[in-house]
Parts: sequence; structure tokens; C-alpha cells
Amino acid sequence: MTYSRLVAILKVALPLLALGLLSTLFLVSHRITDSTASIPFAELDLAQRAREQQITAPFFSGRTNAGHLIAFSAESARPDPDDPARSSATKMDARIDFSDGSQITIASETAAIDNNTHTATLEGGVLIISSAGYDIQTSVMIAHMREGRLIAPEKVSGTGPGGTFEAGSMEVRSDDSGGETTLFFSDGVKLIYAPVD
Repeated sequence: MTYSRLVAILKVALPLLALGLLSTLFLVSHRITDSTASIPFAELDLAQRAREQQITAPFFSGRTNAGHLIAFSAESARPDPDDPARSSATKMDARIDFSDGSQITIASETAAIDNNTHTATLEGGVLIISSAGYDIQTSVMIAHMREGRLIAPEKVSGTGPGGTFEAGSMEVRSDDSGGETTLFFSDGVKLIYAPVD
């Protein structure tokens, strides 16, 4: 068989083979009877998403009146439909770099932000870690964003340089004169002293 004759046969055979493969594709494929079955969202879910505005991975940073650097981030946030100055967030993380060089990080399950009072109320397994060596747990932490002041009005517990402790409340604030940041524990402080070897 000559080369030119082989080319002529392949010019006819290859397109016919391609047509055969395509036709078997359509014959073997399953027919979709319900076109709505492939849509991943139910009508109710789509209507709810349209009503509720949501921001994914919001981030806010700034400087307080005293010169502390603050940063807040969350998994998601949504405004309050009744009050645009309020919003709620999930999986909130906060960080404050105080002007004296110390640092505090906070993590919580939820947070309520009020732009009128410039506060963020963090709730649900709040974990506070201080660069001074304190690891603290509480249920509620109120962050005053303009002052960089933190208040835990309910029971706190954790570990620190001196050992383990419990207290009825806690406040983190910086001295106006020297700028030094201090953790104040009050309302029945209990310390189990564990000296460092």
C-alpha cells in the first residue's frame, strides 16, 4: 500500500471513528429527568441569603487615642437589620499592640460590634493570651476600641508567671502617665502559687 493511498483511507476512517465515539457518548450518558436536582441551594436558602447581607473574612485595624495598634478579623460578619451601627461576627480574633511594647491576642466564637459606643463584645470561649505570660479564659470580654481597654466582667481563670488563678473579673488598661499596660484582677482573686525552678 502506497503512502498516498494510506493517507486517503485515514482521511475517511478517522472522522468516521470520531463520529462513532461521539454517538456512543450520547447513547451511554444518563438522561437528567429533574433539572432542579443539580442546583445545590434550595429556594428557601436562596431567599434567606438574599435577605441577609454577609461579609466573608472582614478585617479592621486602627490606632487608639493612646497610640495602641488594634486589629480585628473574623470568619464572617453581618449587619443588624434594625440598627446599621451594630453588627455581629463569628470566629473573631483581635490583637492589641500596646505602646509600651506588650501585646494581647483574643479569640472568641462570636462578637457583637457597636459603632455608637466603639465597643466589641466577644463571647463564647474567650481566650486571652498576653505577652506578659498570661493565658486566660472567660465567657465575655468587652473591648473598648478607642481606648484599647479590655474588661472581662465575669469569672476569669488561667495561668500566669506566678501559677494558676481565678478571679471574679479582670481589666486590662494602660497607665495614662507612663503608658505601662497592666492586668487588674478583682472580685475574689484566688492564686495557686507555683514557683519557677
